[in-house]
Amino acid sequence: MVRLLFLSFFAIAASGVQAQTYKCIDAGGKTSYSQSPCPPGAKSAAINQTVPSAPIAAPVAAGDSAGKAAKAAGPKSTAELELEFRKRRQAQEDADKKEAQKLADAQGREENCRNSRHHLENLESGMRQARTNEKGERYLLDETQIEQEKVKARKVTEQWCK
Repeated sequence: MVRLLFLSFFAIAASGVQAQTYKCIDAGGKTSYSQSPCPPGAKSAAINQTVPSAPIAAPVAAGDSAGKAAKAAGPKSTAELELEFRKRRQAQEDADKKEAQKLADAQGREENCRNSRHHLENLESGMRQARTNEKGERYLLDETQIEQEKVKARKVTEQWCK
């Protein structure tokens, strides 16, 4: 247990230690690198040795195929994956809505066809046909009115039962 404690302490302490590198330029213009500070009279600069994070790619223009190829070759970020998932889900929902609308339209057309055929059959059955006028009174249709209704019913049936 004690070994583990010492080992973890030294591992933590060692991770914070970094060797500093100095860039020294002497009076003759010669450049040298060293882990110790530069001698007096020489230009010095400390060099940071931490590894920079990966650069963030600039947005790629829509027509830039080289940028698209480079972007496609590299791994995608979580945000890009999430965006693609949402796009696919939205496209699937849109397709489902269109399919449901087509089904509802087909069922409505089928219902209208059935109703128009039934109406035409009633007119052609030879039974008396009655209607209601604006006052709410029932009246019987004569033969010419029934023929006019049959012509209209045939047109409607053709329209719905294609």
